[in-house]
Amino acid sequence: MKTRILLPLATAMLAWATGACAASPAATAVATAAASADAAAGYPAKPIRLLVGYTAGGASDMVGRILAQELSDVNKQAVVVENRPGVGGMLAMNDVARAAPDGYTLGVAVSGTMVTGPHLQKTTPYNPLKDFAPVAMVAKAPMILLSAPGIETATVQQIVQQAKATPGSMMYATGAQAFDLAMRLFNAKAGVDIGAVNYPGGNQAAIDVMAGRVPLMVDTIGAQQANIRSGKLKAVAVLDSSRSTVFPDVPTVAESGVPGYEAVGWLGIVAPPGTPPAVVQKLNGQLRQILAKPAVAQKMSTLGFEPDADTPQAFAEEIRKQYTVWGEVARHAGLTPQ
Repeated sequence: MKTRILLPLATAMLAWATGACAASPAATAVATAAASADAAAGYPAKPIRLLVGYTAGGASDMVGRILAQELSDVNKQAVVVENRPGVGGMLAMNDVARAAPDGYTLGVAVSGTMVTGPHLQKTTPYNPLKDFAPVAMVAKAPMILLSAPGIETATVQQIVQQAKATPGSMMYATGAQAFDLAMRLFNAKAGVDIGAVNYPGGNQAAIDVMAGRVPLMVDTIGAQQANIRSGKLKAVAVLDSSRSTVFPDVPTVAESGVPGYEAVGWLGIVAPPGTPPAVVQKLNGQLRQILAKPAVAQKMSTLGFEPDADTPQAFAEEIRKQYTVWGEVARHAGLTPQ
């Protein structure tokens, strides 16, 4: 009798266990959402670290410090900027990717370390598409095509005409991989072959362009706006799809005769993968409110940046899109990862 009683009982217990397992994904999702909401409710309960992959005083660092101060004021908790320069900004990003996913380590991500640089490195210590939780794009860093003050080819059309008339004779100075890729894209879209002269950085490249030793270069507006305003460099065209608010009279490359051309740098905030979604959403909402402040927008503009915040999902999609685009540019140009 005991066997007859226990067998149905065992069967019932097995059926219950099977049903519980079948329902577990939904239960897990509910539990995860609840845990995420709980984490956000008390966040932040201690200081936050904001890692920057470049030295203090640079553009990324200055934007990071503006945002850190604003976030500190909003949350009544310190947001401490930590500069971790190295490997073209990738060292800091690697530290972010491997930090605890609790919202207390964030990183200032730039397009160079997320969508262009990885295609030019033999080994990148992280996967830009998988190893981060995008929080928000915070600013565009518009790039600009510049020429020496005395150069005769002062427009995009004139540059293209001369480059086609004398293939391989025209050169551009480049102090960063992102700027080199931007010109490789220009070559492909315009059907020209303008060669590269490599420099250790943008300042060294600008010196030779200002002296007329090399006719062209690409840099961010923020880095060269003082030289543009003083007349030491001539602004030819903005590389973004729309004109810059800093130099609204300078046309885009696309409207100057190279349709479909677009290259833009940007900065954003990312967190480690697995950071509670509610924490990411909370930070995103705060950053969007901060960037909507006229005083913050003015500070950004002074540095040559344009505030540009969106949702975490939109930021993630932009990273994926640009990663694909610049990968194709690098392959088309035959660039070998170093």
